[in-house]
Amino acid sequence: MSRLSINEICRKNILEYYHLLHSKGLRVEVDIPNINHYILGNEGALNRIFSNLISNAIRYGSDGGVIGLTIREELETVAIDIWDKGKGIEEVHLNRVFERLYTLDDARNPEFQGSGLGLSITKRLVETMNGEIHLYSKPFEKTIFTCIFKKITY
Repeated sequence: MSRLSINEICRKNILEYYHLLHSKGLRVEVDIPNINHYILGNEGALNRIFSNLISNAIRYGSDGGVIGLTIREELETVAIDIWDKGKGIEEVHLNRVFERLYTLDDARNPEFQGSGLGLSITKRLVETMNGEIHLYSKPFEKTIFTCIFKKITY
């Protein structure tokens, strides 16, 4: 665990998907503040978390035409939202998507090839860094995965 700029890690991760996003004709909305926010974290784990959430937004939410990443500063935390406006996740699945091997019906579609491991690994990595992950989904309005980490000021 070391002091990391969450701004730079998010910027790097969204840029890694730029060509794929562009080739799929997706609009990208990024709101990363100019002021750096620092957390105590593991860079490899954060890259895996954001890569998984961004690739899921592309895979399952691209029918909404837009993918977004927003960093929000809160009192003692920093929140990172990865969102899309696709078909979303039905309410009955919201509490289960982080369970190991749990997949939605469309994840079993060969076009998507979901294993049911990505979000459980993501949650475990977030929690290992003393963070939280939350999910909000209103189909065809917005699906948001939010990672919240304690800010450090040194």
